[in-house]
Amino acid sequence: MNPNNDEAGMLESSRLRESNAAVAASIVPQAPDETHEGNGLFPVDSQPPIARPLVLVTRGRVEFLGRCPNCQNMHRHTHLGKVTGPCGAEYELQPKAKLKGAA
Repeated sequence: MNPNNDEAGMLESSRLRESNAAVAASIVPQAPDETHEGNGLFPVDSQPPIARPLVLVTRGRVEFLGRCPNCQNMHRHTHLGKVTGPCGAEYELQPKAKLKGAA
């Protein structure tokens, strides 16, 4: 083994570590801008997402199936309106509006 080769390898690896440290030091997390609260690129919407239900008629009652916007599974509910799925997501079961003039 030649000691000169080991020194060159050690020097190269130390340069890589120094350059990575310089990049990491320049990345600083930014605090959220509180002056534009709710009016930024992603405005905060107070309305829950809407799921379109399918009607399921069982022996004893009518239930509504809705695809959860959070986990994408189908959840069964006994009423329309604001519901909470078993995964904890809150959304609104809302049927499509009927067309005007349709019988």
